[in-house]
Amino acid sequence: MTNFLRRFAVGALLALCSTQILAADEGLSRQIQQLKQGVLDLNRDLTLLEGELLYPSSQTAVLVSVDVGSPVRLVDVNLTLDGKHVSYHFYTEQEFSALTKGGIHRLYDGNITSGKHTIEATITGYDPRGKDYQKNATYTFTKGPGRKMIELRVQDDLATKQHRFEFREWTE
Repeated sequence: MTNFLRRFAVGALLALCSTQILAADEGLSRQIQQLKQGVLDLNRDLTLLEGELLYPSSQTAVLVSVDVGSPVRLVDVNLTLDGKHVSYHFYTEQEFSALTKGGIHRLYDGNITSGKHTIEATITGYDPRGKDYQKNATYTFTKGPGRKMIELRVQDDLATKQHRFEFREWTE
């Protein structure tokens, strides 16, 4: 009987120890998974930060906007930067409607070097009388440190009953 009790006690002790070891192992596994996730999150944040630090002055965007309620109908815009074609967009009725309600369209978003640059926009559309037109608008700007946004705005000139294209710079 003593032998039986010893075997039973040893078996019970082993079962108890293995249960505690499994529970400790699961807790350790959970902690390892949390640490792995933390390292992945930190790596992602460091990569984003590194990109911002290494290339702080390269990002440039060109935006298109239209005066609210404008009678002008914008059809498309073709954009060149320093003589190189960089963007084209055809505006659907729905997109143009959004522009005339105060919306802004990002026509170009890219990285350019610091220094002097020239943008040329070829705009096709219909004037307030319904006559089609194609006009060019050119703008020269200097890219410095920080991000730069340039807005191409279609404005109504009520005095001449015409429209004009103006550029405006935004800098961060």
